[in-house]
Amino acid sequence: MAAVDERPAGVLERFGLTALAYPPFVTFLSANLVSNGSWFIFSAALNTYILRVTGSAQDVGFASFVYSLPGAIFMLHAGLLTDRFGAKRLVAISLAGSGVVILLIGGLALQVAPLALLVGLGFVLGVFQTLGSPAFISIVNDLVPPRAVSSAVALTFLGFNVGRIVGGVLGGLFLVTLGADVLVAAPATIVVAGIMQGLPAIPVAAIRVRERVARTTGRAMFRPLIETAGYVARNPTLGVIVLLSIAPGAFGLVYMYLLPVVVRDLGAEPGAIGLLYVGGGAGGLAAGLVAEGVMRRLGHGRAMFAGLAAIALALIAMGAAGGLPLATGAVALVQAGFAIYASSALSLVQALSPGRLRGRVTSLFTLLYWGLMPFGALLAGFVAERLTSLTTLILGGLVVLGAGTLALVGRRQIVTLRIGRDGHSVEGDLAGTGYVVEARPTT
Repeated sequence: MAAVDERPAGVLERFGLTALAYPPFVTFLSANLVSNGSWFIFSAALNTYILRVTGSAQDVGFASFVYSLPGAIFMLHAGLLTDRFGAKRLVAISLAGSGVVILLIGGLALQVAPLALLVGLGFVLGVFQTLGSPAFISIVNDLVPPRAVSSAVALTFLGFNVGRIVGGVLGGLFLVTLGADVLVAAPATIVVAGIMQGLPAIPVAAIRVRERVARTTGRAMFRPLIETAGYVARNPTLGVIVLLSIAPGAFGLVYMYLLPVVVRDLGAEPGAIGLLYVGGGAGGLAAGLVAEGVMRRLGHGRAMFAGLAAIALALIAMGAAGGLPLATGAVALVQAGFAIYASSALSLVQALSPGRLRGRVTSLFTLLYWGLMPFGALLAGFVAERLTSLTTLILGGLVVLGAGTLALVGRRQIVTLRIGRDGHSVEGDLAGTGYVVEARPTT
């Protein structure tokens, strides 16, 4: 049986798709594709609905702030719960709970419920999304052997971008076909998104995983978080990798919340948002397919900075595009940059962190990368209301470029870091990384 398992892995490894040789990961990836597609359908529909009801970019930014806020509040505890109860359980609960809440939002919007109630339920949705965020990354360690972890992380982000394509196409299609009035079509689209979000919980719950690190058994809720923060602070190279995620997360990823406003500022119809989602998904998909090869050739540290540069320059180009075709091309490069950056940075975070802290360090990275998005969305909506969404994108690109430059100058040894093909060893200047060679799991 071992020979059968290794043969396809060897073939797939040459294409940077090693993780696809492992059926549990393929099941998870398939579920991830559907849930990600549903999220982009939901986001496009809800933000379009809010923009139509209020006519305000600032209100879109505020609503995005509210339903993203749980990430900032609960992300670290989500990582602790992942270490304590296991990643698979948290992923399944997150998917099922999110699906129920999205269905409720769509049903209430069809009944013309107060916008404040819909936004409040968005906060509850954010709690379920946050609950599963660290687990969606940490679970790959339970689904594939160490040498396939970098591939699994890259393919997980590829799933995010395939979801953008599917979600973009379906979201734009539903907004056009499910009703002549956006106030009917958008809620109906949200209901479809809820069904797609909840169903993947079933196959995920059925996956049989092999946990490679013992779960945390303590009951303390704050001491482990303090321990994690102290560990990152004592290892400044790891700390810079984690802290750098603030710039692309808070000032880069928020472009997704602004897309309905970008469409308006470009003078296009609301359904054109699907084109931007598809463009971003196509760029991310292409980058996800080559991400493992890029990390091997450049090294994970260099790939991380290359991804940041692509994000920054593409955001600036998107803001300066002036038309939908050019903006679509720019958003493709933006999402390609995010795919390379996030795959390489998270691979480094997981490789450098000791097993007992891996879920919590991952959650700290996730907090800064995704968890600060609500504050970025609030700020972006404020700026877009007073300037334009296109100017806001340019400013965000400049912030990302500046942060990457500072990190490169201040901790240059990051560019030397490279994870070995065995998935265990890390090469390069390891000063300040905290990297410790751990005993390999027995088979």
